Amino acid sequence: MRILLESQHLAPPRAGQAWGILVMEVIRMRKTMIFLASVVGSAILATSASAATSYETEVQYGVNMRTQPSLSGKVIRMLNRGEDIHVLGEASGNWLKIQTKSGTTGYISDNEKYTDYDRYSTEVSSGVNMRTQPSTSSKIIRMLNRGEDIRVLAESGDYWLKVQTKGGTVGYISSNEKYTDYEGGAGTGSSTSSASQSAIVKTAKSYKGDFDYKWGAEPWNTNNKYADCSSYMQLIFRKHDIELPRTSRQQAKEGTYVKKSNLKPGDLVFFDTNDNGSINHVGLYIGGGDFIHASPIFDGVGISDINSNYWSDHYVTARNVL
Repeated sequence: MRILLESQHLAPPRAGQAWGILVMEVIRMRKTMIFLASVVGSAILATSASAATSYETEVQYGVNMRTQPSLSGKVIRMLNRGEDIHVLGEASGNWLKIQTKSGTTGYISDNEKYTDYDRYSTEVSSGVNMRTQPSTSSKIIRMLNRGEDIRVLAESGDYWLKVQTKGGTVGYISSNEKYTDYEGGAGTGSSTSSASQSAIVKTAKSYKGDFDYKWGAEPWNTNNKYADCSSYMQLIFRKHDIELPRTSRQQAKEGTYVKKSNLKPGDLVFFDTNDNGSINHVGLYIGGGDFIHASPIFDGVGISDINSNYWSDHYVTARNVL
């Protein structure tokens, strides 16, 4: 008993003092310490989860988050307008499985009035036939054109995707990566990075033709008039709560290395355009052998072929920061 008291920095009882009172005090102190430890641990886990996730979807109208994809599911709380959330996947019955910045997961209605979630987040990279069945012998519905946005409903075997066009037509297309920027995990929420990659590419393309190129310029400091290659990358990733360093050379040290043969949409690609052995230019790979970047070539933002003679000769490396 004396050892137990000393471990809690309590003095043994004086003559006539009850041992039982001190024992109860020790138990109370231990319970308090365990409770505080659990609170701190939960806070650390929540912070880590938030830092690793991109919260790309904004709540447009207050909506209840529930424990199950059903109106009979218990309401966890109401999500407020302007709150940023991450969509983990689409659940059957017109529901979205989502995660809040505090790390809480639940389900909300997929009605478009509640969020700005983009269901048609996959882009066709090269013209591809949409068919009635997942087979080359099935009837062709029509050709999907390059640049068309579609919704991937499911993966059908190893070679096909079940998709829906914005016109509501449902069919099957080849899952070959040359045809779309789809990265996998349709409707399951199993791949948070693929959803982020698709969203980042879409954000990057939304600036095509914008800005005047000016070395050292930043859109947020020039009323969105000027940008250089690295500030353009910063702008794209900031839209998804990812902060990049200011220069292309610094950005080339972020994330993980990617072999050129393994490039995926959303990867950063780096170049040495001065032929002096130092990285001085950056762009974003968007699939199909193309990358988007701010460059004096366009006097703004445009798309180039990464395998063209010039860019292939000046290519240095690639990084994934998601």
